[in-house]
Amino acid sequence: MTLFLLRHGQTDWNVEPARCLGWQAVGLNATGREQARARGRALRGRGVELVVTSHLRRARETAELVRAELSDDAAGAPPVIVDPRLAEAHRGGWEGRRFVDIVREEPAAWRAYREHPETFRFPGGESLAEQQRRVLAALRDAALDGRAALVVTHGGAVRLARCFLDGRGLEAFHELATVNGGIDEVLGPGLAARVQARLGLGR
Repeated sequence: MTLFLLRHGQTDWNVEPARCLGWQAVGLNATGREQARARGRALRGRGVELVVTSHLRRARETAELVRAELSDDAAGAPPVIVDPRLAEAHRGGWEGRRFVDIVREEPAAWRAYREHPETFRFPGGESLAEQQRRVLAALRDAALDGRAALVVTHGGAVRLARCFLDGRGLEAFHELATVNGGIDEVLGPGLAARVQARLGLGR
């Protein structure tokens, strides 16, 4: 069983000068919609039986566009489950602001984010450690389901998952890159047990 981790398609806020998205309700742009459709076509025949998505608009739109491409018959398309644990970090006071402005106006906070992601908390929001716990719990439950699943999420969530899957700490967060519409394959066997051991979660 395989999990496919897919970052949502492009939004206007992902285009320079980029803005901090967080939990903001921003939809895909034309490029992002085409990225999602292309990813769906590429995943045909890969055995996707379930789509699990973040509740945020850009992820849900991506999930629906991908799902529509997975089968010629709408009745044969995989079901969609919305899981808010897959959401991007709640980035508090940074949300909606241009990154260039954050760097200029809050240099100390930006430096802490870049140099010590393992202890950083977004001003008025959550920490990356808190986000990682909920994202991993969602991946664990997707693995326990047993079906090959497409997991539609966000750039930060993908990087936090990769930190765990690669056996690296949150210190490596900024060393990992993702692109809109990018996908990672994760082998499901053993994943749930690994997450349970890491977080001390019950079934």
